[in-house]
Amino acid sequence: MGSSIKIQIVGYKNSGKTTLIANLLQAAAIEGLRAGTLKHHGHGGRIAFQDENRDTGIHRSAGAVVSGVQGEDTFQLCLDQPLSFSGLIRLYEPLDLDLLLIEGFKEEQLPRVVLLKQDEDVELLDCSTHVLLVITWPSVSAELIPQVYPVYRLNEQERYIDFLKDWMKGMNT
Repeated sequence: MGSSIKIQIVGYKNSGKTTLIANLLQAAAIEGLRAGTLKHHGHGGRIAFQDENRDTGIHRSAGAVVSGVQGEDTFQLCLDQPLSFSGLIRLYEPLDLDLLLIEGFKEEQLPRVVLLKQDEDVELLDCSTHVLLVITWPSVSAELIPQVYPVYRLNEQERYIDFLKDWMKGMNT
């Protein structure tokens, strides 16, 4: 699936996935890494495009399966057909990224960070392989988490980012 390092960020709604990804993106930028993101729209239904009355929206309404628009240094692509997870990953391959952070897609099994907000969320570990580390909110009982995983509290940001940086360096050797 391409040469970029891929890390999944999984957790239930409002567990801090988006904030964690933003923090990891900032850390990657400081390290000079080219990073991208892919998010699963886990709320059901179609994604609302913001261009319905613009040229690209009109193109799709007229039958285009895919439409794109480019301006300055920005390119936006709207694809109106389902893709497999591996198909989505392939879209990113030509972009020459060092790191791809993937939010959600719990059924996929790539190296992942699991966010636990409450004790009940520990069940996510039962259906997860390739767990790099677990990040918990203060309300999660530490004794519920199997000791095979590195565990950090949410407020230990510097420590878990350092852990991930070290892991990534090991992936590049």
